[in-house]
Amino acid sequence: MTGAPYLTMLLADGRLPTGAHTQSAGVEPAFGAGMALAEVPDYVTVRLRTVTEVEAAVAVVARHLWLERPPGDRTAALVELDGAWRARTVSDALRDAADLLGRSYLRLAASIWDLTELSATRRTWCRGLVVGATAAAGGLSAAETARLVAFEDVQTVLAAALKLVPFDPSQGVAWAVHAGPEVEDLVRRVAGLTSVTDLPAPSAPLIEQWGQRHRDTERRLFRA
Repeated sequence: MTGAPYLTMLLADGRLPTGAHTQSAGVEPAFGAGMALAEVPDYVTVRLRTVTEVEAAVAVVARHLWLERPPGDRTAALVELDGAWRARTVSDALRDAADLLGRSYLRLAASIWDLTELSATRRTWCRGLVVGATAAAGGLSAAETARLVAFEDVQTVLAAALKLVPFDPSQGVAWAVHAGPEVEDLVRRVAGLTSVTDLPAPSAPLIEQWGQRHRDTERRLFRA
């Protein structure tokens, strides 16, 4: 049986075949809008306090529902949870990106764990929900689930920034370390959530606006 720390590192690995490498977590459109490289740590912080917190909360609640509801009795609650995430994500460009990652993540996870209840519906699930169900099937705790989502978001931003505006890679590592306390603050905020009504609703309108514009950009390296 794979231990939780090992599994967490595996699922957070950017080399997973989930299509995550096609995403920049919005940093490409942020650069396009004039954000300076030195502002990347602030951008990471804003994401952790808004869009990433919502996604991590969805993952934590999905994990709880997957564990607490008997098989065959989860779908309605998960559909409600997915809808609640969509209501908190105004940009259809960001929703489309999360749906694409959700499909890819489910295809990968279902090859390892029994996630038939998700795949059998033949509907699209947002990425956070699929991560939560995967975390439940893999034996991760609520805190580990939230940390996985937050860590992966930080790494996605930094990896994309390095490709878009090349800089000393050690600086990216330093920024990731600097983001550690923010990640743990996010974990503390969402790890105890158990229902759809618990979901937070912070928003980042500028990030969503940039995402909308980026979708119509002809020259881009990342999908979103």
